[in-house]
Amino acid sequence: MSYLRQIMQRLHDRSTPLPAAERAEAPGRLEEHLALYDARLEACSDAMLQYEAAWLEQHIETLELCGSQPTMLASAGGAERVEALLQESLCFRQRLERCLRQRGVEGGGLRAAVVASEHAWELSDTALRRAWGFPVEPPTA
Repeated sequence: MSYLRQIMQRLHDRSTPLPAAERAEAPGRLEEHLALYDARLEACSDAMLQYEAAWLEQHIETLELCGSQPTMLASAGGAERVEALLQESLCFRQRLERCLRQRGVEGGGLRAAVVASEHAWELSDTALRRAWGFPVEPPTA
């Protein structure tokens, strides 16, 4: 239940409805998010990319589940918001897959737990960092 609670909190935090003017700028926002994501991926070690791939797959599965559950959908900001997050996440997956191919990194599957609220560059749990093959020191950003 804790895992679902983390997911719902993360979706809720991202679910603040956008004003009409900001929705009109959404394509530009997506490009900004993709550029930031690309920069984050470039700074990742191969092990971090594998964690991010597992994290992103779980995130996409959660968004898809959310889209089919009225209660989850409502708490995440509605169908339009969840669909926008899903489309953004699918774009992130394309960028991640491209980065993995360029580096020649094979998908390692799930090697250890994934924290729903933490991307690879945010992972703070020392035991999980070790299990995934990250440097043990958590990020300082």
